[in-house]
Amino acid sequence: MISGTYENWMVALFIFGAVSISMLAAIWSQYLEHQRRKQAMEVIKAAIEAGRDAPPIIYEQLAKAGQSKPPWGEVVVFTALGFGFWIAFANADGDQRVAYLIVAATMTVTALGCLALALVRPDRSGKDDESA
Repeated sequence: MISGTYENWMVALFIFGAVSISMLAAIWSQYLEHQRRKQAMEVIKAAIEAGRDAPPIIYEQLAKAGQSKPPWGEVVVFTALGFGFWIAFANADGDQRVAYLIVAATMTVTALGCLALALVRPDRSGKDDESA
């Protein structure tokens, strides 16, 4: 079997990598969303300066961008974290097993909850607000 120190470092590295990659992906996604909104605002500004109305599709895209998105990124992150902690649980000794079990179960339940939210996708259209 692999030595305990090496094994603990590998689990820690796996968890750190999963969190780091998800944070970078979230930052990149937010940056791209910012760029889209910035370009839409520039189109609206140019249309107003030209004395015309901006195309309605621009306003629709801006409204759609403000809606919440299904939590697929969270599903991936919590699944990876849960997987890492299940590996740590399987390889831990003594009192460490209980701590790893609690965290692994929590991450797994959270991943399943995010998966359910991503699959169900609660109504985000706000149709009730438009009818008022």
